[in-house]
Amino acid sequence: MTTPFVTDPGHPACEICPAHRLPREGFVVYSRPSWECPFNPADGHRYTADGTPACVHPARVGLAPDRIAPPPRPLVLPAEPVRPRRWWWQRAGR
Repeated sequence: MTTPFVTDPGHPACEICPAHRLPREGFVVYSRPSWECPFNPADGHRYTADGTPACVHPARVGLAPDRIAPPPRPLVLPAEPVRPRRWWWQRAGR
């Protein structure tokens, strides 16, 4: 078995960081959290589309990012349904 990248219990890397369980070549480092490496709620880790574990805090693990996270996807809001307009007329004398 290979040695994890982070072995010091006092290291500032997150507790769920793949650096605690994998060698350096076993995970990628993104510049920040991204939709390219979504959080998996089943096990609490982030993975790329091909299943590679990902770290998203390069400063905490002490590495330069391998990959630059793309900008956030634009927020697409559903169009509001068209509401019929009601016109209230006031008649003089009533």
